[in-house]
Amino acid sequence: MSYIGRQPTAAALTASDITDGIVSNAKLAQDIISADTALGAEPATTDEFLVSDAGTLKRMDYSYIKAANTPAFSVYNSSDQDSVSAETWTKVTLDAEDIDTDSAFASDKFTVPANEDGKYLFIWFVWVAAGDNNLQRVHTALYKNGVFARYGAVADWTNEAYRNSQGYQAATIMDLSAADYVEVYIKAWIGTGDATIESNASGVRTTKFEGYKLIGV
Repeated sequence: MSYIGRQPTAAALTASDITDGIVSNAKLAQDIISADTALGAEPATTDEFLVSDAGTLKRMDYSYIKAANTPAFSVYNSSDQDSVSAETWTKVTLDAEDIDTDSAFASDKFTVPANEDGKYLFIWFVWVAAGDNNLQRVHTALYKNGVFARYGAVADWTNEAYRNSQGYQAATIMDLSAADYVEVYIKAWIGTGDATIESNASGVRTTKFEGYKLIGV
């Protein structure tokens, strides 16, 4: 700015010195948050929003507010699990995956990822067989951190004809914290010999384990 005579004293620019609406998006640096560009897809988990936290303006990742039932998984056993001993809690082998959103299922167990504490819904289905009508009673359960936590399906035929095979489905909700892990177990009472946890019957998967985190509870 040109001037005549003495140079004016420098003074800080204030909001009252700028007419409302005079600064356009074109005059702003690219790192300034504005509504100049539209987002045409769901935000990435690291996309940020501005929020007022008790009057203090803060930025927040979309991951904290997105509605998604994850972590989620759906796994099954790819082959029969033989030699299941009678009256012994036995962990179910689950070595194949359809869904594993957070890579949290491994070694036949689901482990809660970091920062994913909450309530989880679990559903499991196990098909047990023992030939010659030797299957007398079956219990299924979920173990949490290696310890019995929930009973699932319970079947008892001690007062009627025993069975060759039977499927057992159960579901439960569990409150879990990061690093907690969950596994499926069965216990079978058998007339003679061992039982088998079957992977399929007539081409249909019969032993599987599924779960996901519940949102808003």
